[in-house]
Amino acid sequence: MNLEKLASEFKNGNQKAFDAIYKETLPYVRLAIYTYVQDKYIIEDLIQDTYMKVNSNISKYLSTSFNNWIYTIAKNTTLDYVRKKKEERIEDVSYIPDNVSHPYLNYAINHLDEIEKEVFLMKVLCGFTTKKISETLVLKIKEVNNIYYRAKDKLKRELEGITNEIK
Repeated sequence: MNLEKLASEFKNGNQKAFDAIYKETLPYVRLAIYTYVQDKYIIEDLIQDTYMKVNSNISKYLSTSFNNWIYTIAKNTTLDYVRKKKEERIEDVSYIPDNVSHPYLNYAINHLDEIEKEVFLMKVLCGFTTKKISETLVLKIKEVNNIYYRAKDKLKRELEGITNEIK
């Protein structure tokens, strides 16, 4: 079913439409959050916060692109969380970051520009097509391809630099 139609039904009070929206949009929401936060428990909390905001703000949705709308909510919810955590880190100098499963890859990914990180993770982590990425991020297909290849090149150089340091 079309997301715009589901959004309209949900806006009109159909709670079953929300379940379908959740199933359809969860990969986008997870990606938007994973771009900035890699802790699985925090990701789950932020996913819940995102869908709570969707639920409380559905009346404000103006049916332009539901994917973009929910992705933006997820991204902004996450950025609010990250800003708050940065403020806490400044106050608490004893902060130790959580262990990550692939520290070198996460380190390298975190050195990408924001848009490079989003495109790369959408393509690799979620397996989205270039067309789907271009629609979600409102970019031309050529731009998505350029950003993706630039991100791959940066990651390759960053990982080569790390492995050279280890040797």
